Amino acid sequence: MGNLTELQQQIIGTFLVLGLIWAFAKIFYERVTRERFTLSNIVRPVKRITATERHFIAEFLIPYQHFSADQKRAFLKRFAWFKSKKPFVFYGDIKNEEEIKAYTTASAIVLTMGMRNFRYQRSVSRIVVYPSAYYSKIAKEHHVGEYNPRLKTLVFSAERLKDGFKIPNDNLNLGIHELAHALCVETGRKRSWEARRFQYGLRKLAVAIKNATFMERLKMDGFFREYGQKNVFEFFAVVTETFLESPVEFMKNYPELYQTLRIMYNFDFNDPTWRYGLRNSP
Repeated sequence: MGNLTELQQQIIGTFLVLGLIWAFAKIFYERVTRERFTLSNIVRPVKRITATERHFIAEFLIPYQHFSADQKRAFLKRFAWFKSKKPFVFYGDIKNEEEIKAYTTASAIVLTMGMRNFRYQRSVSRIVVYPSAYYSKIAKEHHVGEYNPRLKTLVFSAERLKDGFKIPNDNLNLGIHELAHALCVETGRKRSWEARRFQYGLRKLAVAIKNATFMERLKMDGFFREYGQKNVFEFFAVVTETFLESPVEFMKNYPELYQTLRIMYNFDFNDPTWRYGLRNSP
């Protein structure tokens, strides 16, 4: 640095100091928060859960009522993170925005209770909400909900999203359905054990729906919604709704299929203490 002027040396020194500060700040932030050190994460700090959200979780989210104290704490912590970090965009006259955020967030977190990765960082970057059915420019038709993997966007009708939680065992829940789609993208091409386990289960479902005998049974007994027969992704989303809302009946009627789902999710709503590879064998 002998040929540099004193001013140039000061500038270089300043950049080195700033670089070290940035590196230490990044390491500290990511170790403490366990999330990426980005401007988006910094400007969206985790906000505390409101009284309205606590009421919704305690009264309307049936699985939460059966969680252990530790599971409830984990759920609430994850709930606060998702609601704070994911941007919601509301169109039209929607007066119950806080309630709609709770429905969406609860759908996302309840499905990942058995997973380490609950942030949907690869699959969900924003949530768009309309008051009721909306016209989808992509599908060229009216929808009540959809997931766009290319834009990493969830789109919901507020009216239909709320209806999904009104009847807890009708196996029709828009939030759960679309978040199930997002999980298929979230776990795709990931090398983690839980992502590979999830994708392996998805491949098993793809094989199942190609089985003529199995498909004939689905059509005959009507236990799952017919909409799930379109393709493996819709089938997975439909059986996920039933897995969450009618686990006892699901396990009784389709035990092998139920086993596949609980291994994929690493959770069993019949027995919240169950964990794949820990207390039970597959």
